[in-house]
Amino acid sequence: MDPNNGDILSMVTYPEYDLNNPFTINNESLLNSWITLSATERNNNLQKMWRNKAIADTYEPGSTFKLITTSAALQEGIVTDIDRAGEFCCTGRIDIAGTTIKCWRYYRPHGSQSLRNALMNSCNPVFIGLGQKIGVKTYYDYLRRFGLLDRTGIDLPRRSWKHIFCRR
Repeated sequence: MDPNNGDILSMVTYPEYDLNNPFTINNESLLNSWITLSATERNNNLQKMWRNKAIADTYEPGSTFKLITTSAALQEGIVTDIDRAGEFCCTGRIDIAGTTIKCWRYYRPHGSQSLRNALMNSCNPVFIGLGQKIGVKTYYDYLRRFGLLDRTGIDLPRRSWKHIFCRR
């Protein structure tokens, strides 16, 4: 991505397939079971293979949002010293609306830590708790300010591969 204007300069998806031989299966496991599949299953697998995952799939933002949460917490004065030891505590998990969200190191929690440590440890419970302190309305305001609620403006066709390959 060009940092000056947001233009997409390059995009890669894996596993790749050969555009000159689009019906050559690129997955050994799938290739081994190909003859046992129905026509619908074959078609679905081809569609899956051709899909540009970088633009067609939805991904959770994951740890990148921890920076947004940190920025909002600092700006709102919820945290004033990112190095203050013991400001946060990782117990290995946190329960939200009946769902348990674990830290990646749930089996040996981080325990007491500063915000800097929580960032370095990518500790989910700390950032969920921080998000709760920020509040939904304020958090969405920051998402809006960072431009994360806007459309990307990437002009890509939404046609299916079937449409492209079956032109008359």
